[in-house]
Amino acid sequence: MYFAEGLTWEICIVGLSLTVFTLINLLTKPYKHKSDLLLCLWLLLLNIPLLQTALSHQGLDSPVFNLYTNPMLTLLHGPILYWYVRILVSSEDAKILKSDLLHLIPFVLFYLLYISMDHPHSMRPSIGSPDIAIGSAGEGEVMSLFRPLMVHFGLINGLVFVVYSIVTIYALVQHQKTITEIFSQNDNEISLKWLYALPATFAALVLLNFMNENVLESASVIDPLTFHMMSFLSFIILLCFFGVKQKPVFFLRKPSFENKIESETPIENSDANDNDLSDEAIARVIEDMQAYMRRGKPFINPDFSVYSLAEALNIPRRNLSQVLNSRLSKNFYQYVNEFRIDEVKALLQDPNQAKSTILDIAFRCGFKSKSSFNSLFKQYCDVTPSQYRKKVRQG
Repeated sequence: MYFAEGLTWEICIVGLSLTVFTLINLLTKPYKHKSDLLLCLWLLLLNIPLLQTALSHQGLDSPVFNLYTNPMLTLLHGPILYWYVRILVSSEDAKILKSDLLHLIPFVLFYLLYISMDHPHSMRPSIGSPDIAIGSAGEGEVMSLFRPLMVHFGLINGLVFVVYSIVTIYALVQHQKTITEIFSQNDNEISLKWLYALPATFAALVLLNFMNENVLESASVIDPLTFHMMSFLSFIILLCFFGVKQKPVFFLRKPSFENKIESETPIENSDANDNDLSDEAIARVIEDMQAYMRRGKPFINPDFSVYSLAEALNIPRRNLSQVLNSRLSKNFYQYVNEFRIDEVKALLQDPNQAKSTILDIAFRCGFKSKSSFNSLFKQYCDVTPSQYRKKVRQG
């Protein structure tokens, strides 16, 4: 008997229950973005194998249901991953374009090919039998030429997901560069670092599955079907835990004022582009910006962004970013967090704040994460916050 062989039913129930709970949360949101609806679709696709296995366990197998909810649907995971990330990082109200339908071509071809073939056995994996048992392709001999594609579908499906993973990771890397120009925080909801876990989890599960079914052979310790269900459950847990609270990075944070100001005339020159600001205009922007940051202390708002600063100063965001990058040699993230660090240092030196914890002071100054605060403080001050406070008290 394989390890956890008797837990297949329980794994399916956990996955299905978790998905139902998550779908209720997503669909009852007061505001539902396209990313939420796409996530719902993705979760439904991931649950199909769990549902099939659960029905089979209860003796409720339906050949028609299994035929039309076949493993070819897994070819949709790569495109959905790419679309989901693209929608989240889009600064506009992203739409699925006609050109995006080209991503569905592999799925459509394999799906039509699958339902046209005979399938004498279930595609559920088991030791000692092939993953895909395919009969003749109807009466036409031409269709039989495509049989090798179906036999090696697992490899093809893996390669497709790898390609989309690479494209997605590239988009995430570009996103990491963009957010430092826009936001003063770099938390998980903005950085989307949790999405890196999806390709990483896929690669790890494919490798472990291959070793379990091929390298270990008869010595396999986990039932292949159970392992496959655990794999789908792993993806479901990741998406449910992070996806339910994930918001579009830009769409809900960009003030309506920004849409108006971006269309207005750049400072002092109606025909100027971003690189044509006069020295006088740049000096005025820096002066106004510094005065506003010191006087109003907007940085204590954890969600303070370049859009908020541009709105307060009545400056197009592109001009503001230009000044920060070209004249101050800083991105927005660095600029704002320098003010936060200075404010923390001032409070640590204040005798009236002696009873306040360092973390409490950090949060009051606009930080949202203990780890990012400690890292930035050490970067700017060359000492840890506790070392700095100790030095202040001794000095």
